[in-house]
Amino acid sequence: MRRFAKTDKVADLLHHAISNAFLQELEDPALRWITITEVVLSKDLSVAKVFYSVVEPNLTKEKAKRALEDSLKPLRAYLGRNLHLRQTPELRFQFDETQESAQHIEDLLRELHGGSHDAET
Repeated sequence: MRRFAKTDKVADLLHHAISNAFLQELEDPALRWITITEVVLSKDLSVAKVFYSVVEPNLTKEKAKRALEDSLKPLRAYLGRNLHLRQTPELRFQFDETQESAQHIEDLLRELHGGSHDAET
């Protein structure tokens, strides 16, 4: 699949701007514990899939999703004011499963290694 330079640049801009808004602009303290891992834009720049992870163990996925949904309107307003795009894309938040998948694989490998080690002794 061919990558488009403009979409990559705008996605990178959105990534940094959203992260900045979470840390400095928006009121909800839960947002400070949410990390934007990737932004993927549609070819026409109208929709941005924003992948995120949660770095605070006490902040559940459900609470994080609620905080993101509650911040959607002020976040789009912030992006519109600061990025000077022709159109601010619709934001669709999606939990990034990569970290959990990696942890699960690591646990399986550790279990497998530990099990084979026990069998050898």
